[in-house]
Amino acid sequence: MTWSKYEIFSILSGFVLIGAALMPGMSVKDRMRIGAGGVLFAGYGFFVAAQTSGTWEFPWMIFVIPFIGLGYAGVKAYEWWTKETREESRR
Repeated sequence: MTWSKYEIFSILSGFVLIGAALMPGMSVKDRMRIGAGGVLFAGYGFFVAAQTSGTWEFPWMIFVIPFIGLGYAGVKAYEWWTKETREESRR
């Protein structure tokens, strides 16, 4: 396997998105979309790393998507957490 920053960042992007899909407060549809994106990015990174020849392209978004995914998951988790706190304070 050959490793460069592109393969590594693609795999890391995939793992970050898979982790973001497990955050609380998201709908099943959001979890499926984020999780599927994570599996695709990680799978593509491993696939390209296994190749010994050829030219492979990586979208520039692999460097941006993890931060967007974490931000979205963070907002959803914050909304979930504050909702839980508000419900407890009403009791």
